[in-house]
Amino acid sequence: MESTTSTLTAASPHLLAAPSDAGPAPTTVDGVTYTFAAITPENVHQVHRAVTAYCLAGLAGADHEIEAVGEAALIVDELMANVQRHAPGPADLVVTSETGCWTVLVFDTSHREPVPDTDEPGEKECGLGLHLISQLSESWGSFRTATGKAVWARYPKPTPDTVPQQHQEQP
Repeated sequence: MESTTSTLTAASPHLLAAPSDAGPAPTTVDGVTYTFAAITPENVHQVHRAVTAYCLAGLAGADHEIEAVGEAALIVDELMANVQRHAPGPADLVVTSETGCWTVLVFDTSHREPVPDTDEPGEKECGLGLHLISQLSESWGSFRTATGKAVWARYPKPTPDTVPQQHQEQP
C-alpha cells in the first residue's frame, strides 16, 4: 500500500480548511492521515481494516459498538470508492475522533462536486454510495480546496443509550 500514516495535530491544514457546516476544527485531535498516489481496491481493503482498528480503540467492544465501527468503516469505503471511480490520482484520507463522533474527510484533485444519484436505491447496482453515506452518517458534505475538493462525513460514536433494547416478555 502506498501510504503514510501520521498523527494529526490541530494545525492540520485539512481541518482548518473545513467550512463552518463541517463543524468547528477541534482544539485537540486524535486522528490518522493516509496519503495515496492513487486509490486502489487493495489499499481500500487495507485502510478499512486500519480504520476499524482505530475506531475500536478505546471502546469496550460491545456488539453495538462493533456494529457502529463497521458502519463508520463502510463510510470510509464508500468515500474512497468514489475517489477511485471519479477522481483518479492523489488523495488524502483523514479520520479523526472527536467527542461524540468520528469525522472522515477525503481530499482529492477533482473540482467536480459530489451529487447523489436521483434514481431509487433499488434500481441500480452502482452510484448509490452517497445515498448510503447520507443514511449512515450524522451529516455529510463537501467543499472546494485549492487543489480540488474534500468530502466529509460525521458518524456518531456509540453510547450506552444507543444500545438496542431487547424485547423481554412479561411473566
